[in-house]
Parts: sequence; structure tokens; C-alpha cells
Amino acid sequence: MACGLAGLLSAGVLAAPSAETATLRPTFGGVLLEAHLLPGSAQSLTGVWSDTGHAKLLRCTPSCQVVKEIPLTGPLTVSQSSPYRVVLGGTFKVGKRVKVLLRFGQSDLIAVEALVTATPSR
Repeated sequence: MACGLAGLLSAGVLAAPSAETATLRPTFGGVLLEAHLLPGSAQSLTGVWSDTGHAKLLRCTPSCQVVKEIPLTGPLTVSQSSPYRVVLGGTFKVGKRVKVLLRFGQSDLIAVEALVTATPSR
């Protein structure tokens, strides 16, 4: 049974979700989160928060619409050029590091630190 568990862990099936290379880029009325999400065993991203409040989860195919969750079938990059986007409203100072809380599924919470960059999203 230990071999089975080790195999699942190495395959990432039981791994906790995480986010890599998080940045925030200025956009109309706030910032766009750009991050590479590693969902572990989670099936969706269900919420994102910062000190300014709750982020909007968007599906942008072809136009953007607010969704309740972003489905995750494997690693996913959220950015200006991806079909799914995460936008935080508010005023953010360039160069500041912002704590961002991400909720995967109904229980997995992770905190990441994202740098606000000077380059606006296009």
C-alpha cells in the first residue's frame, strides 16, 4: 500500500494546490492576476481575495463573463492571453507586494505574494 500512496503522491494526485510566478498587472479599475496554478487534487479555483476584497473570476471566450469557478484539469496559467482570468478591483501601487489568497475547491486555501508590475495588461 505504501508503494500505491507514493505513486499517487509522485503523480500529484494527493498533492496540495499551489501557485507559481504570481504577478499583478494594472488593468481598467484594478489589476489582473497572472499566475501558473498547480491544482493538486483540486478540481477548480473557487475564490481569490486580497486586502481590497474579492476578485472576479472570468471566462473570456470570446467575451469575458463572470463565473463562479475556474475548472482545473491540470496545471493552468491565468493571464491576459488565457481563456480564464482573475481580476482584483481597487488601487494598487506599482512595486508593492500584495498577499493574495486563493481557494481551490471548498477547502484548500493558499496564500501567495504577488508583485504589482508597471506593465499594463493589454
